[in-house]
Amino acid sequence: MHESRLASDIVREVCRVARDHRAGNVETVRIEIGALSHVTPDGFASHFDDAAIGTVAEGAHLDITKSDDAAALDALDVRLVSIVTGGS
Repeated sequence: MHESRLASDIVREVCRVARDHRAGNVETVRIEIGALSHVTPDGFASHFDDAAIGTVAEGAHLDITKSDDAAALDALDVRLVSIVTGGS
């Protein structure tokens, strides 16, 4: 359930950024998962894909990395790093 909520929140933010930039679609979303986060890349991707259905983020390529730096300040976080948008 936690991964689903995280993915929904990130999809909402991706859609807001795309709307603010008047983008027709989102091509790529880059996510970083902290080393101490219980979130897995595959699990997050599945929840993201479900949350993105019917939005400009639907079908976006996900570039997900899991950090190995357990001492990082964001080691427990899931972070939206960047978004690549397409035409209007």
